[in-house]
Amino acid sequence: MIEASCHCGNIKIAVPEITDTVTSCNCSACSKYASLWAYFSPKDVKFTTIDNSIASYSWGDKTIEFHHCNNCGCLTHYTPTELGNKDKMAVNFRLVNANILSALKIRYFDGADTWKEIKQ
Repeated sequence: MIEASCHCGNIKIAVPEITDTVTSCNCSACSKYASLWAYFSPKDVKFTTIDNSIASYSWGDKTIEFHHCNNCGCLTHYTPTELGNKDKMAVNFRLVNANILSALKIRYFDGADTWKEIKQ
């Protein structure tokens, strides 16, 4: 079990397994968030909140909602909307233990233009 948490601890996320890679996307939202995404099926991700103060933001084609803690502001995850892929969501792995994150390969994705992986 891998655990992630926002800065204040209000939002805790647990995923059942480690991933081999995380994704750095250069779209207008992700590049500003500086997130590193790990992808999972929504049914495999468990959330716990202390005061249930999660806010969300969606823009553009409205296929995903970015979620953040209303208390400390950390971007925690994104989920599909009614228009999105129901079997895929992402957890911001910048919120996991640094030792876990440093062991993962970063995949670079061009979400700003080509929608293809950027070769490094």
